[in-house]
Amino acid sequence: MNATPVSGGARRLAAALAAGTLALTACSGAGPGTKDAGGKKPAVTELTPKASGPLDRVTWAVSAEPASFDWIQNASFETGQIMSNVCEGLLRLAPDLSLEPALAESFANPTPTTWVYRVRPGVTFHDGTPLTAEDVAFSLGRNLDTKAGSFWSGAYENVSSVKATGPLEVTVTLEKPDVLFNAYMSSPAGIVDSKATVTAKGKAYGTPAGGVNCVGPFSLGTWEKGQSMTLTRDDEYFDEARRAKAKEVVFRFVRDPAAMVNGLLSDSIDGSWFLPPSALERLSSSGKGTVYYGKSTQGFNAIVMNTDGPLKDIRVRQALSMAIDREGIIDAVISGAGEPQKAPAVPGSWGYAQKTYQSAWDGLKVTEQDIEAAKKLVAEAGKPAKPIFVATTSAEAEVPVIGAEIQSAAKKIGLDVEIKAVPADQYNGVYTDEKAREGIDLYLTGWGTDFADPLQMYQYFQTGHFYNFSGFSDPEYDELVAKAGRTSDEEERAKLVTAAQRIVVDELVWIPLYAPHNTLFLNKRLTGTPASYMQLHYPWAADLGASS
Repeated sequence: MNATPVSGGARRLAAALAAGTLALTACSGAGPGTKDAGGKKPAVTELTPKASGPLDRVTWAVSAEPASFDWIQNASFETGQIMSNVCEGLLRLAPDLSLEPALAESFANPTPTTWVYRVRPGVTFHDGTPLTAEDVAFSLGRNLDTKAGSFWSGAYENVSSVKATGPLEVTVTLEKPDVLFNAYMSSPAGIVDSKATVTAKGKAYGTPAGGVNCVGPFSLGTWEKGQSMTLTRDDEYFDEARRAKAKEVVFRFVRDPAAMVNGLLSDSIDGSWFLPPSALERLSSSGKGTVYYGKSTQGFNAIVMNTDGPLKDIRVRQALSMAIDREGIIDAVISGAGEPQKAPAVPGSWGYAQKTYQSAWDGLKVTEQDIEAAKKLVAEAGKPAKPIFVATTSAEAEVPVIGAEIQSAAKKIGLDVEIKAVPADQYNGVYTDEKAREGIDLYLTGWGTDFADPLQMYQYFQTGHFYNFSGFSDPEYDELVAKAGRTSDEEERAKLVTAAQRIVVDELVWIPLYAPHNTLFLNKRLTGTPASYMQLHYPWAADLGASS
């Protein structure tokens, strides 16, 4: 959640998030751990084959029910992948993870502290009322209301005002330049709903009783608490070329991974994202459909929570990182469907200046396995007096496996690691509760960006940031990130970001582990949705249609 400072812990804990290199063709039905004759894994894809016709009904599995359908409370992958088809924002992510206009027909940045959005004319909400600039200003402004408690308020930290400056014009004024603000308009931070509806519904808004009244290719139909949500095609959706091919999409809440896989294999469920890693080869070889592996912006990390304990000496952190077998973890926990990770921001987040980011990535070495070099670092630093405590949880099947690998790697170089099993309902507590972090040296979790800009990730390591759990502080780092946030030139921004990246990786405030691919299963009767990690910020279900 994803994962981001404004999207909440649930998204960050989605362990099957992805990053990889872009390929333009779908991978074969072979499992991700299966290599071809040349020793290569199946390709990562951006698109699935285009649909050839409409469908009456699609059934989709999600692992949890939305706690709320109010967009400012949208903090989970399950909510996001449903809401993206019902409630659009000013911008959206395209399948290649670039930004494209949605409810904003166009936008401009006339001064470094001003963003002006031209609202698309002729657009109506699901109840038929017209979209106005007042609706946009009201919707964005909810993120500034501290009483509303928006999970996306961080996107507005530099915003001083949001005003309707014309019937179809909205102007956002910033206190200081912020190059990421416009990109956030592709996330729930940029979603728009009817001012009249939100005001009238009050506390019922976003609940099964109150519903929502947005703009999107689908409207929210029935919501059977604890069972399913049904989306109904909006035949008046403003973009004729993107109108939904399926009449309705039913999202079933399937909490048991085995039940989800059985549903996919029995044809009772047509598709799902984030497939259980242990089932990838079974699904690929089933003949029931195709597994796709998509590009994304997410990675899986061991986050250093305490730099005053056994991980205080940077050489110990570096040694532990160099001892970890990342390829072994990828094979063991995600059946090979991923790549080793060298830095917190993964290749899928490089939305610009890719040569600059690639060159910097290639120069990072402390995440490469080297047991002998790791032993020397431990000998130089001295073995810590206390063991390193690694937190794990049974809520994520891969986390205990990763914890065991880190423990094994540590033993090889003379370090002691103990596993601290945390109850599933308490594992997320570290994000908001300092007491929940006590006794934890390393915390295992997925985390990434909402859009393709690594700067979003590297803001988290600034002095005093809410998600800077270890208290890392470096004046040079802070200045690099702050300057990058003011720099509109993308090549120059990339140079600043990679300089900051080098500091974080050398210090190993987080120990990067792997970047799993975005996994998708489609029953053979349907196709069309992109496979890349855009499903939280793009109306992907509208592209689903008949395969033949």
